[in-house]
Amino acid sequence: MSDAIEASDLTQREIAARAGFNHSNIISMLKSGETRIPLDRIPALSTALDLDQQKFLLQAIEEYHPNVHQVLVDVLGLPLSDAEIAMLGMYRMAALRGEIEVTGPFGRAFESLLELATLTPNTLLRDCDGAPK
Repeated sequence: MSDAIEASDLTQREIAARAGFNHSNIISMLKSGETRIPLDRIPALSTALDLDQQKFLLQAIEEYHPNVHQVLVDVLGLPLSDAEIAMLGMYRMAALRGEIEVTGPFGRAFESLLELATLTPNTLLRDCDGAPK
């Protein structure tokens, strides 16, 4: 956070205003670690500081709530890899243009990919030869 504030061309007052804070001294407090970043302000702070919102949010959750972060990683498979993010972006663009429907053979293949994505490495190894590794 401190590095992002220092690298910004904005003043702390401008960052605070863009992030919806009433007082600019909150930016100094965030920068020094004196106070935690309110999770609901991460989207606005990310925009003001030109940071990736998802990475910033996951980093804050990991720091402030490590157990919650671990559940997100274990259950949802977060964070997504760059390849997964690219695939999701392509899918969203095609869906917005009405070029893709998740039905028929594509739907079944997509469901298979999603099922595969939920498997852990140990599950994959077990499923390959029938015995856990």
